[in-house]
Amino acid sequence: MNFFSEDGIQHAVKMILMRANFVPAARHVLGWRGATDISYTVLGWTARIKGYQGVFGLAYDQAKISSDWLGGVFRLHYFPWPGEDLIENYSVRAAFLTEESDYMKHVRNFLEHPDFALLFHIADLAVAVHRSEEALLCGIDSLSEHRVVADDGVDIIKDGQLVRVVEPGACDQRFPSFRTGCDFFHVFAASVTFNCEEPPRFFMEKTYPGHEVHYDNEGGFEHRANTDITNRYLSLGYGDGDFLAGFEKVVMKKHDEVRDTFVWRSGETGETGFEGALWWTAHRLDEARHVDETSIGIEPRVPLVVVSGFLGSGKTSFIQSFINFHVQRNRFVAVIQNEIGEIGLDGKILEDEYAVTEIDEGCVCCSLIGSVKKAVTDILAQFQPDFIILETTGMANPFNLLDEIVEIMELVRFDGVTTIVDAANIETSMDQYDIAVRQVEAADILLVNKTDLVSEKNLSAVTSRLREKNTRAPVIVVEHGYINPALLYGTDPDEAEIDINAMTAKSVGVAGTHSDDGLESRKLVLPTTVHRKKFLSLLESFPVPAFRIKGIVRFDDYERPCILQYVNGRYDISDSHEERFDEPFIVVIGRDIAAAPLDGYFEAAAAGQKLDT
Repeated sequence: MNFFSEDGIQHAVKMILMRANFVPAARHVLGWRGATDISYTVLGWTARIKGYQGVFGLAYDQAKISSDWLGGVFRLHYFPWPGEDLIENYSVRAAFLTEESDYMKHVRNFLEHPDFALLFHIADLAVAVHRSEEALLCGIDSLSEHRVVADDGVDIIKDGQLVRVVEPGACDQRFPSFRTGCDFFHVFAASVTFNCEEPPRFFMEKTYPGHEVHYDNEGGFEHRANTDITNRYLSLGYGDGDFLAGFEKVVMKKHDEVRDTFVWRSGETGETGFEGALWWTAHRLDEARHVDETSIGIEPRVPLVVVSGFLGSGKTSFIQSFINFHVQRNRFVAVIQNEIGEIGLDGKILEDEYAVTEIDEGCVCCSLIGSVKKAVTDILAQFQPDFIILETTGMANPFNLLDEIVEIMELVRFDGVTTIVDAANIETSMDQYDIAVRQVEAADILLVNKTDLVSEKNLSAVTSRLREKNTRAPVIVVEHGYINPALLYGTDPDEAEIDINAMTAKSVGVAGTHSDDGLESRKLVLPTTVHRKKFLSLLESFPVPAFRIKGIVRFDDYERPCILQYVNGRYDISDSHEERFDEPFIVVIGRDIAAAPLDGYFEAAAAGQKLDT
């Protein structure tokens, strides 16, 4: 692609974000905690980074061009998570918006709501390429503080009364724009270094007089100089080029007065003030193949999900939905499919977009026992996926897989069997084919699909029969194979606090009747330290149906906190490689747990308590 074009500069940023987020270990080290493409009429993304609860929004704004350089300006926003402290630094109007029920919906689609997004704009990020495509610049431009003064004050109506919340001439907003924007730039610039596979050869910081914004109740609006506020530019250069000229022509805005300038070029001495920034060393990640994942605090094994289901149940639709969910977040899903016969049709449908290893001419659970390990090994040798899906043929018995999965537990973290059933035909299938019964019995999660084709009475009969055959798996009602995967499978422990706010029954995207299933999520605070044996005993006898439990636990026989992953009676405990967490906790997803008396349930396992004998 020609990057020396308006479309090209947008796609250059897209490539930087995608490649950095598609490599799990690199993503973690660089500081990304999720990124989603939300392109509308222009390219844009939402992203989370380490250390921030809220969501950053990046959107293409305009191009600047000279004879040798072309630059793209991207507007950077920060949308705080409802209730976080940074909300207090925003304007009254912005703070009120964070309390609206559709706030997060607007955040996810902020490109469609420019007036909304403007209230949360904190900086401009620039990326420029030389015509030769042998040099690249990236930089950030932001005020040290985004200060907004309400000349006439701000009044709100509360309990039917007019209440003044900002006095005339006082600040309506004082947001630390440069500090917040620079934290995002650290992650972005480190991603540029990672993609360029070399450190910056040029660094420049320029400062200019800043300003504050004044507005009145008549709609008046103006910028006024303020000596307490500084306009700061940071810029990094990669490759070979006249970076200073590029900065002045297509990155820097015009200013009448310069306060200070610092320029560093490769080979020169002098300190930039950012010696510890990851952008100097991220090229050494080398696609994260040489990164010891356990040393940076992440689970090195890739989650593996077995997807089972009788012929025609809708497995491909579910997998397609699962993949789309993760691809939108710049995650990579590898699929292993098997078919009976010479050609696997579904693999041909998916292979144009996703890495698929097909196991043909037999059944992975029967005649091809032994091939799963080879398929997983081959995938991990070529790719670094975030998830692996193993789709069994419609005539396979998932129980036959368990022994082989045990053999690859050093490579993958088994996240259970998800069985898809066709609501309209499952009872007939179970009556006529024993394999359909085995698929239901093997499930850790049962997804009742095609529910739009049956009546409520028939659906109730189907779910009752499934529960008779499998008492431990949740029975979740869906349409067209769609459900939010975050509800079913584990996520980054860093996101657990956020997930508990998002994973309510109304927000998971399940079909309308799912609430009848009593599917809920809840966070439980744990004792600071627990006895391992007693804790696991309490976990195994949990008083309400729980099919997914995840969180951070500190055991008395281990020096660091551990990551707990639990799926329907199977649990996995791994070292978090973190010295501390503010508060050990678990997130429980299960049936009818919101009102259950669970607070304090694990207190009996607290270190120091007398254990039962």
